[in-house]
Amino acid sequence: MMNDCGDAELIAAVRAIDATPYLNDDCVAPGRIQLGDAALAIDPISSSGVQKAIQTALSGAVVANTLLRRPGSTDAALNFYRAQLGECSERHRRWAAEHYRDVAERCAHPFWQQRAGQKAAPDPAPLRAIDARGFATTPMELSSELEFASTPCLQGDFVSLASALHHPRLASPIAFLGRRELAPLLRMLQPGRTPLQIAQSWSNHMSLESGLAIAGWLVNHGILVEQRGRSGMPS
Repeated sequence: MMNDCGDAELIAAVRAIDATPYLNDDCVAPGRIQLGDAALAIDPISSSGVQKAIQTALSGAVVANTLLRRPGSTDAALNFYRAQLGECSERHRRWAAEHYRDVAERCAHPFWQQRAGQKAAPDPAPLRAIDARGFATTPMELSSELEFASTPCLQGDFVSLASALHHPRLASPIAFLGRRELAPLLRMLQPGRTPLQIAQSWSNHMSLESGLAIAGWLVNHGILVEQRGRSGMPS
């Protein structure tokens, strides 16, 4: 493919640009905010730097709006932005390391070896899916590993504190699902109800279809588990 380049000449000095991923720990303050590459850069192998820059601009706009119009929520806004960027940086670091490790297993070149890092801990074993019959017959309860914690979240045009779900099977805390705040829905649950009964108990807040979708998501992520003392789905 280079047969036609035999008479090529170097017309300028070779230049290189540092593409090392980084995270700016000082990316936001009450009077300023940094977006895009000024806040963080991810490994070029991800091919999603522009997407991440746009995402920081979108969330950064809400953070800036909160700082300007709701000064009482300053700490929540600052903590939200820092946590969001930190989670993004760590998630992409793991993904990039997996790609480098795939090549390093076949190529002993230091470039790949140095970037492969240590193999991440395996994900939790998948849960057994619950079928339609199980939705109507399996008594459930909240997982003993579930915790509720006040966490900065996006709510409309502002950042505010909401009670979020923390669980080992969740990649990050979650407060809303399908625009529904989860903590109030879960705190009203009585153990021993089936997923169908749980969805029906939310009928004053949403349609049965939406309730079943949320109940199914909670089961699939180990938030709702089979009531202790019964055989079947693992907790």
